[in-house]
Amino acid sequence: MSKFKHFLFILWILLPIRAHAEVLWDNWYTVSEHGTPVSYYNEKAEIVGDRAKIQVNTWIKEGQKIKSENLGASAKNTTLLEPLFYNFRTQVEGVEKIVDGTVSDKGKVFSVKTKVGAKASRPLRAEMLPKLILSSFFPLWVHKNYKRINGVQPIEFQSIVEDQVEDQVPVVKGTAYEMREDDFAKATHTRKLRIEFNRIVAIWWVTPKGDAIQIQLPALEKVVKKTDRAKAEASLAQ
Repeated sequence: MSKFKHFLFILWILLPIRAHAEVLWDNWYTVSEHGTPVSYYNEKAEIVGDRAKIQVNTWIKEGQKIKSENLGASAKNTTLLEPLFYNFRTQVEGVEKIVDGTVSDKGKVFSVKTKVGAKASRPLRAEMLPKLILSSFFPLWVHKNYKRINGVQPIEFQSIVEDQVEDQVPVVKGTAYEMREDDFAKATHTRKLRIEFNRIVAIWWVTPKGDAIQIQLPALEKVVKKTDRAKAEASLAQ
């Protein structure tokens, strides 16, 4: 073997093996309030090696304009989904707002940096609590805990609300409980879950993977429905 070929062989061995990505779902949803379409979003959840990842891109109607928001997050691929980091981008009165959250010191400290335009705020730091997830990972939490959720005893969870970090790191508690199967659940082969989060009750119809095909928030007269990309993008043109 020539020295050049030997070098290429050693280089190939030393290169990190790229983990296979398992896409759990890549769904599009429309969101309506009081019967009027107000936004739509794309939610992609995947497992890449020892990490779980989620990407949520949202388009929101504001008057005659449509604003976009983007959130990407990563967590350990375990039933606890221990947070690793997230990035959230939005627009505030036409100025870009960026929020970066990371977990350091062996999972003990959560720190958040916020930047609006050229102005950066002082980093916030908070002690990580046990069994704390990022709120964007709730659908993946359902995926991981699908068999544990039942109609006997509500399961508790708590999460950091990524887009609500201002002068503190908000931690919100919630519960998940399986409800009695209704006609819609039977027709769609889904489970009907009652989710209470931040004192707001939502009804989720989820597949065996844990992703929702419909979500209702009765108190807010808000409905989220799974659809295809074309219908989602067309929803705000009405």
